Amino acid sequence: MKFRSIAITTGLIGSGVLAWTLSARSLVENPDLDTPLNPLGINRSPYGEVFAMAMQSPIENYFHAGMGHENHQHAPGEQCTENEQKHEHDENCEHGHLNHDNNAALEVAKKAPSINVRLLNLITSLNNAAGLRTNPKAASESFKRHLRREAEDKLRFAYQLDPSHYANYNSLHFFLTEPQVGTRPQLTASAAKLAQETIDYCLKQENDPRPALTAAAACTNILHLMFENHSNESQKFTTAQMRQFLGILDHCIARYNTISKQWDESKNWELLSPMRITECGDRLHFISKIRENADKTILQYETQPQPTS
Repeated sequence: MKFRSIAITTGLIGSGVLAWTLSARSLVENPDLDTPLNPLGINRSPYGEVFAMAMQSPIENYFHAGMGHENHQHAPGEQCTENEQKHEHDENCEHGHLNHDNNAALEVAKKAPSINVRLLNLITSLNNAAGLRTNPKAASESFKRHLRREAEDKLRFAYQLDPSHYANYNSLHFFLTEPQVGTRPQLTASAAKLAQETIDYCLKQENDPRPALTAAAACTNILHLMFENHSNESQKFTTAQMRQFLGILDHCIARYNTISKQWDESKNWELLSPMRITECGDRLHFISKIRENADKTILQYETQPQPTS
């Protein structure tokens, strides 16, 4: 009886494994059941936003190394040159500002050495060593491409964490539209799809004005793609389509101004650093200038004589 019971149990288990094997393939290949990986629901959550911001520095290191740019390391107390300061401002290199803050703290710490001073010296030296290139030979083209691929993959991951992050979205768009930078043959179609997804997501955010700026940037990117393809007969966009996205751009700017005013009243702007607030103002000014130029470009297309058939 005991042997028969074991045989029956074994047979039932084997039947179950066989049934699972036969049905698993169809389940895996069903596109309707293919959901994006989102462990612990971190993507597009407040935690995801924090992680997306934290990934900017590693992404930048990979990108600069992949483009053949050497990271200059400043000694404690050494000041940046005027060109380096301009580069840091243009590229929004937040770690550069942190390094200068550490250098200033070190200057103060030298006057009163303590355990905290030695710990700060150690952390600063480790931070500088992390991005210091020690190989005397120049990186090969294949290795640079590998580093650019790493930067692109990290950008995609950061975008999934927070599609409303202005810098990460625009950097990923840049990778898709610049063949000499990106590592995958995806140009207009993928970039337009990414921009549309970004607009749809950002316009659902109602409690923060900054996603509206990201949506506005995505609109300007779509308009730029339309302008580039205007002379291509096979993919020519009409001025009506251009006007449609110009209207969406105006809506994004108006949405930013509305929520920004609400933040003025609720004092939420005071919770951000002055650098972040200035950054938002610069982005709004930049997008507004692009909007003006886009309107002039569409008007120029509208007044051009149409070819006769």
